[in-house]
Amino acid sequence: MQTRTMVNTAYLASTVVTALLGVGVVALALRSRRWHHYVPLAAYREVGADGSRPTSGLAQIAGRTSTWTALYVVLVLGFMIAPMVYASGAITGPAVIGAVGALVALYLVGGVYVALREHGRPSAQAAAGSAVATGMLFVLAITVLLVMS
Repeated sequence: MQTRTMVNTAYLASTVVTALLGVGVVALALRSRRWHHYVPLAAYREVGADGSRPTSGLAQIAGRTSTWTALYVVLVLGFMIAPMVYASGAITGPAVIGAVGALVALYLVGGVYVALREHGRPSAQAAAGSAVATGMLFVLAITVLLVMS
């Protein structure tokens, strides 16, 4: 019995040490660059007559009322249909938790991409940022599985 406790403690200690090393690497990377003085390339592009920069395609879509109306209708339908499907027994608790986790992950990865594109980064850098966010989500999932098992 004591061997099992020692093994679980070793896994937990390894996870904590790895997390601390990861935080240290991120802190070192942030302090080693002069990112405070960074100006995106989009800031140097053409400026409109009123002093504003032209918006990207994503910003134009997000600025339309019809986009938000369609999103609202989809959310309302989802919130109405989800309890009925769950009550019918077609979907169980773990499937619901997995679906919510997948939606949060999709929101995070998509949000990183959109945020990087809106701040003047090219699509390749935005895709790389989304890939890093996806990798971090996988590391988080593996960590949770190791700690919970």
